Amino acid sequence: MKKLEQTDFVPAPRERHLQTPADAARTLAAAASRISARRARDALPVRLESRRLVLRAPIRGDVPDLVRLADNRAVARFLSRLPSPYTRADAIGFVEIQAQRADERPYAITLDGALIGIVGFTFAPDQPPELGYWLGEPHWGNGYMTEAVRALLDAAFATRLYPRVGAKALAANIASLRVLEKSAFQRTGMGVEERGPSAGDPLVLLLREQPRWM
Repeated sequence: MKKLEQTDFVPAPRERHLQTPADAARTLAAAASRISARRARDALPVRLESRRLVLRAPIRGDVPDLVRLADNRAVARFLSRLPSPYTRADAIGFVEIQAQRADERPYAITLDGALIGIVGFTFAPDQPPELGYWLGEPHWGNGYMTEAVRALLDAAFATRLYPRVGAKALAANIASLRVLEKSAFQRTGMGVEERGPSAGDPLVLLLREQPRWM
């Protein structure tokens, strides 16, 4: 039997993919959408101040407060993206990886210098940025989240790059819906949570338009 030599193998020619005008248009639109989202993200201030709070980028020094406040089932049960239990590794990953992503812009909500929660935007192609947030349980009932959300929305709309902002909350999360509706979000429909501890539960979808006077 003839011994097969390396030269006996002739690789099959690769098929050339010819990009159609429609493919090129979709690629160009996707790239433009990413650039637009990045521009909107980078236009936001690094630091925001309200009457009682300072919003700033999460830092490594926030890790102990993140673990202490986020490792709480009362907080996690309404959030699809917050691990539970929440470990030190989760907190470090949030600060050093997730918070640095081009499609995320989180702010640490701080009171007297200490982190009490998180608020921010997630960006997706061809979609309004989505507002997300959580607040540590010891700080509930003081209006801090409404204050933080309004500060972020005011800053976003002042850039004139945010014609609208989306949000969603579990139908059972009355406190979160109250925060959004106090911040002039309007209900636009219903959905179903697809992940996290509340997968399968009904979601309320909301939208906030940029004020006409801005």
